[in-house]
Amino acid sequence: MSTAVPPPQPRGIDLSLPTCGETQCNSHGTCVIPPGGGADLVCDCELGYRGESCEDTVNGALSVPLTLGVVAVIIGMLIMAFIFAKLRQRQKKKRRRQLAEKHGYNIAV
Repeated sequence: MSTAVPPPQPRGIDLSLPTCGETQCNSHGTCVIPPGGGADLVCDCELGYRGESCEDTVNGALSVPLTLGVVAVIIGMLIMAFIFAKLRQRQKKKRRRQLAEKHGYNIAV
């Protein structure tokens, strides 16, 4: 009887395993030793992220008011464009009527 010997496994770092930054810092930071030492690692968050595990965005609280502000500006511009178009239409109609009266045309405007 012979026993099968498993093939030798490579030694070193297994790059397929998730890193501390991916698991503990939500892929938005890196794990570092805290200043002053300690056993637990802390997250050093990327720009734009904060929190113990880099779970909060810095501008997350601004997203709703900013979106509403942009929508309000767009709606305001549409209303202004509509008013401008109506005024322009009235001016053209008035100008046509004045030209018709000046030249003696009898047209219904």
